[in-house]
Amino acid sequence: MRLPQFDYHAPETLEKALKLKGELGAAAPILAGGTDLIVNLRHRLLSPAVVISLKNINEIRGIEIKPDALVIRAGTSLAETAGNAAVREHLPILIRAIESLGATGIQHYRGTIGGNLCLTPRCLFYNQSHFWRTGKGICRRTGGPECLALEGSVSCQSVCSGDTVPVFVALSAQLTIAGLGGTRTVPAAKFYTGKGESPFNMAPEEILTEIRVPIPWGPLSWSYQRISIRSAVDFPLINAACTAILDKETIGSFRLVVSAAGPAPVILREAETAFRGKKPEPEMVRMAGEMGMKAVEGISVENASASKAYRVKMAGVVARRAVLEALKLS
Repeated sequence: MRLPQFDYHAPETLEKALKLKGELGAAAPILAGGTDLIVNLRHRLLSPAVVISLKNINEIRGIEIKPDALVIRAGTSLAETAGNAAVREHLPILIRAIESLGATGIQHYRGTIGGNLCLTPRCLFYNQSHFWRTGKGICRRTGGPECLALEGSVSCQSVCSGDTVPVFVALSAQLTIAGLGGTRTVPAAKFYTGKGESPFNMAPEEILTEIRVPIPWGPLSWSYQRISIRSAVDFPLINAACTAILDKETIGSFRLVVSAAGPAPVILREAETAFRGKKPEPEMVRMAGEMGMKAVEGISVENASASKAYRVKMAGVVARRAVLEALKLS
């Protein structure tokens, strides 16, 4: 399918890009690696008058080591992020997630870390060709009265499917968002609104510029788990990230996040409260599985290439596997 016609701008500075976004807003989507946007353009999910490319803006690429954090700029490629020595030392869980997503060409030549965080939420009724969608009716996300995946719902139920999403939430990352009026910081956990129509806590004139990840205060135990139809080419049907720091044989820090089930990732706060300060034990694996299924039961709908019942059950599986590996119970 051919791309629609649009004007193309590739500014060389962030300031110029922000000026364009300030003038055009949502009418001018951002092109980073293009692995998501180009497909959506071909399917006519978007027909913008202007596209703004970030490929020439060096100031939003690269990784910087701070005394207390790693700063990964949003335009940094997935391959550069995974190959960075500081990331390998402090955040190996992020490398696992990157190596899980897409094909090798996406990882090495096109995809960016910010692009994966801002991946358009997916739905079986939305991510289709224009011809396919004309036979099904207009869904909520494309201007229809209700969500086709959930009868009667006036809110889009599309799925947040980025592989790095639960990882950055589990790592308590902070996202820097820039606009003409300056920058602001949003926790990764609050970047996702839970609304498919407007999935990100970001105004139309703003651009995600960097991800700040705190360096763990102790040796990080971790796990990233995903289930998909094919191992790397497909988006996850469900995924989970678990991080823990064991302090004198007890759990000093713990977070378990399940994602790819609804419009936003879910932090299993109940698990944090139940596990922190205790010695790891096998019963925690069973508890995590039950908590994962319970969390997904309330947000998952029939809008993926697997049934809701299957994805709910698999939420329990990835939660159990993540806790088993992170707490070194295997």
